[in-house]
Amino acid sequence: MQWSAKQCQTDQPFGSWADDLANAFVQLEPRKITEHPFQGTISRTDAAPIRISRVIATKHRVLRLRSHIAHSTDDLCFINLQIEGVGRYAQRGHEQICGPGDLAVADTTEPFEIANGCDFQLFCFAVPGHLLPRHFSERPRLTLSVTEAGRALSRTLAGYAELCLNSQTPLPLAALGGGHIVDLISHASDVLVDGPSERLNAPVLLSMMLDHIDRHSDDPSLSAVTLARKFHCSERYVHKLFSKTGRSVGEHVNHKRILVCARDLLGDSRNRTIAEIAFAAGFRDISHFNRLFKRSNGASPREFRQTMT
Repeated sequence: MQWSAKQCQTDQPFGSWADDLANAFVQLEPRKITEHPFQGTISRTDAAPIRISRVIATKHRVLRLRSHIAHSTDDLCFINLQIEGVGRYAQRGHEQICGPGDLAVADTTEPFEIANGCDFQLFCFAVPGHLLPRHFSERPRLTLSVTEAGRALSRTLAGYAELCLNSQTPLPLAALGGGHIVDLISHASDVLVDGPSERLNAPVLLSMMLDHIDRHSDDPSLSAVTLARKFHCSERYVHKLFSKTGRSVGEHVNHKRILVCARDLLGDSRNRTIAEIAFAAGFRDISHFNRLFKRSNGASPREFRQTMT
């Protein structure tokens, strides 16, 4: 579902935005920060047990008032992942400043104010309150951008949100993603605690490692050893986590590299040699690459390129 609003005339600075917010989220009151014309869009998908939205808008504030709550039966927490801009959240006398990559929490059962002083983009996860840990929304500290593990978790959440919003078949993929998002959010504060990552919830840590592999598969040194060093845990614990996936760390890494090579063999890199493509993807041994590629695709890289093109 999608909503779009812009300023229609000077006495209606937000156009249909108040109604759009109510339809997409809960009843909220938008207020101006500047005299600049307003424009905003919301894209939303259901990912049971939650709803996921992308909000892109020009600077403004929104308030959840007691009059709104009096006529509402919703028990939702909004967990917002800031993508662009900086948001200020005020609730229960506590203030959160949320920059790109950070999470902020707003409990819709109590009044709050969210102010974005510049144009912004964010993902909003609307989560039923009973699915979150007790006291989760009280004085939250979720500045994920301050640690490497936090930044990895932020990217993982954004990836899930993109997947669910862009999926052409929302069920069951979106529902699966929604469940994972709740688990990740529930343990978000854990990644900010100093100490070994083995203290983190295992699915959270595994998701962050898989995300790291997806983004760094071209690193020839990527292995269980480097993951253990990166995420401050033992190599043995890394192997234990990956054993639950049915693939070893090396198999995950090589699978990602083979996918990249197959894409490059058919894409804009067709003028590059097979060896150049393999080395750029992170392989060090061309014979090893050829064996893995044929095992995965049923043809050697050369045969694959000739047949497919």
